[in-house]
Amino acid sequence: MSRRRPAGEATVRKATFSLAVLAAAFALFYGAPAAARTDPAQVSLVDQSGANFRIADLTGHPAIITFVATRCTDACPIANAMFSRLQTRLAHDRMRVMLLTITLDPAYDSPFVMGRTAQQYGANARTWRFVSGQAGNVREVMSAFGVVATPDKHGIPEVHSSFVYVLDSHGRLARTLMLSSNLADDATALLRGPHAVR
Repeated sequence: MSRRRPAGEATVRKATFSLAVLAAAFALFYGAPAAARTDPAQVSLVDQSGANFRIADLTGHPAIITFVATRCTDACPIANAMFSRLQTRLAHDRMRVMLLTITLDPAYDSPFVMGRTAQQYGANARTWRFVSGQAGNVREVMSAFGVVATPDKHGIPEVHSSFVYVLDSHGRLARTLMLSSNLADDATALLRGPHAVR
């Protein structure tokens, strides 16, 4: 005989997730204790071509990073579409900036699956990498960026934080943006002018 869940359990779970997202956002904007930070730049991952990859490989150019799951049907397709638009804008403006999309779902999003998604959105592998890797390594990178994800009953991380991270050419976190339809404008604005991210 199955046990019926209390009526308020779903509300409590949503509230708990919201608090986790707020905590992650606070750490990103105001700083987390140094001892709690992991350097994500040195974590071993795998890109859409099956090659070994580290975020440190992007050093030398500014980089813009987001996290998605290919099975997510909510914010993730929007993130991919906005990065595709951003890729077009950066190429048009001849701005040398690296784009990086990291999976939230490494158990499903193999390098092959990420490669298929990269092709779907017209990613130029020289400037836009789609990466996966061992689950523990991906979780380590997510934790370092304060990314929070909650899987549904099918294991799909449909509910997750949706930030965009801008690194300078030294690999340091320079800005954190909210994912929006204005991403191309917001990101390129950060890369121009006397106070631009470089």
